[in-house]
Amino acid sequence: MRLTINHKPLIKRGFTLLELLVVITIIGLLSSVGLASYTRAQARARDAKRQSDLTSLRNALEIYYAEMNVYVNTGGAWQDITTPLTALVPTYIKVLPADPGGAGLVYRYRSVSSQQGYCLEANLETSTATQTTCTVALQSGYDYGIGNP
Repeated sequence: MRLTINHKPLIKRGFTLLELLVVITIIGLLSSVGLASYTRAQARARDAKRQSDLTSLRNALEIYYAEMNVYVNTGGAWQDITTPLTALVPTYIKVLPADPGGAGLVYRYRSVSSQQGYCLEANLETSTATQTTCTVALQSGYDYGIGNP
């Protein structure tokens, strides 16, 4: 016996619970893969910003040195850039850059060799090895450095 309404056959339309669960699972897997890729891309973008910031600071320091014949002095100690490098603002650089987030470490600066050299350091999120041109060792937790000499 067939169910009818007003003498028309009753046709059930829609999805079964199993079909809905399969679709939801597939969407969940695809979104988790996409989110992981997006997170890695964000970390790489923050690292590129850090490298660009240190290059801008290096350029400002080189212009400062060309005019003053000496780099900003920290007495050979590491300091946050906000303390010693305020002398560069606004003549040599518009504003001092800040770390874009992620690891939460600030940019650091150190004078080297009686103000005839310097080193800038940052922490990269995606780095697996230390990359530096500094003649002094980077602090613990930092893995990217730009220096002269």
